[in-house]
Amino acid sequence: MTAVRTMRTAAHLAICVASGVVLALAYPRFDLWPLAWVALVPWLVVAFTASWPILVVGSWLAGFAFFAALMYWVAIFGYLPWALLALIQGLAFVLTAAAARVIAPRSAWRVLAVGVAWAAFEFARGAGEFGVPWGQVGHSQAPFLRLAQLAAFGGVPLISFVVVTVNAAAAHAIAARREGSLAYQPMMYAGALAATAVALGGVHAAGVQRALRADRQPSVRVGIAQASIKSWLTVEQLNVPLTLDQQRAELSAYQELTRDATAQGAELVIWPESAVPGYLDYEGLVRERVTSAARAHGIWMLVGGPAYEDGRGFNSAYAVSPRARVTGRYDKVHLVPFGEYVPWRKWLPLLRHYRVRDTDITRGVEHRVLRVGRLAVGPMICFESVFPHIARQEANRGAQTLCIITNDAWFLRTAAAAQHLQIGRFRAIEEGLYVARGAATGISCFFDPLGRVMSSLGLMERGVVVADIKPRAADTLYRRLGPVFSMSCAIGVLAWAAAALVRRRSRRTSRR
Repeated sequence: MTAVRTMRTAAHLAICVASGVVLALAYPRFDLWPLAWVALVPWLVVAFTASWPILVVGSWLAGFAFFAALMYWVAIFGYLPWALLALIQGLAFVLTAAAARVIAPRSAWRVLAVGVAWAAFEFARGAGEFGVPWGQVGHSQAPFLRLAQLAAFGGVPLISFVVVTVNAAAAHAIAARREGSLAYQPMMYAGALAATAVALGGVHAAGVQRALRADRQPSVRVGIAQASIKSWLTVEQLNVPLTLDQQRAELSAYQELTRDATAQGAELVIWPESAVPGYLDYEGLVRERVTSAARAHGIWMLVGGPAYEDGRGFNSAYAVSPRARVTGRYDKVHLVPFGEYVPWRKWLPLLRHYRVRDTDITRGVEHRVLRVGRLAVGPMICFESVFPHIARQEANRGAQTLCIITNDAWFLRTAAAAQHLQIGRFRAIEEGLYVARGAATGISCFFDPLGRVMSSLGLMERGVVVADIKPRAADTLYRRLGPVFSMSCAIGVLAWAAAALVRRRSRRTSRR
């Protein structure tokens, strides 16, 4: 009997691991996005039917397997950070399953409970200084553009809610059958929910397309320079300064690409994060090369590079005018923990065994909109683009288009760049704005307000990508209300779980 129980437990845990791995296949590099609609079913069947210990361990294994497979590229910086990140993020699976078990142990309400709890904990994963909103289920649906339009109403968690609820309905039907009953009605409701979501997305897309056709304001031709210089952009050389020859080579490459972009009519040229190989404010060679490119072609430029002020270093974006003047600077606000700064450095001696920065980058004061010619641009530097509240702040501060500048070269040819691009697509849909994405080694591209790729340049390619974009094209509910849906789910699941616990306690008291 013990052997049978052990084999059953092992089978349950293996099913949970497989469920997490299959879900990871729905994202780049494989992009099998339809799998997201069924990938969670095996895990949820186990969560619905197994004991509490198996629920907790199995759910954690499912979450770990998913995030470890999806974010395998974190292992470039060490296996310990990779494993810890997957373990921490995987807790969302545990909390979702536990909330559903508490709220509705056997009834069909657990289907809704799973969807609500998932959206709540997905939102919570991205909150705070150490939040990592990577790998939201809704991100996997980026190729399904009609469904992706739901982000304009409730952000990515609304898409996740729909997909996960469908998974939960199928799992509930299987679990109910095992328990000796039939429960297909939740599947019908979940199917209706999915159909309504796709229809709503289609209506939104049609409305935005009408607005784009009716928009008579003149467009602005924007170019992105992608130099794909990777000779020194390696993890091993994280703390190694550039030589003068390397500075000149990089500046020459970007100057040449700027000339190519202006030859195609660009009046604004974007250089990605880290493109300026030195301090624009202090180094004569760097300043002369950058500003002369703007003056020579009579264009505006938005360039990424370091800044230094009052003994502090910043990761910044500069606005450069055709008159060779720096007219504005944005300093990155949301820094990458352990990547751009090391929290608790003196309390973590083990960090000396890993490739971390010798000195910390300083956090910027506030998110800022930069005026570059005819456009008011909301800059987001690298990791900032995964946080929807940053894009929303900039849109509400008057940004007419969003600009993501990033250096994903650290991740080499892994799926990290494609996953990062996928997330950036939703910033366009949420805010109803065009988005220019300039990446040092790719993938550089433009998104229209529906999240469609207008033009792009592949990973590790060198060249320019140019597109005509218009200021503020469409209004969205998400820009006005923000994460109301996600916060409602968070409040709802807490209240629902608390009420269920109170009812359970009352029943136990009455029996005594």
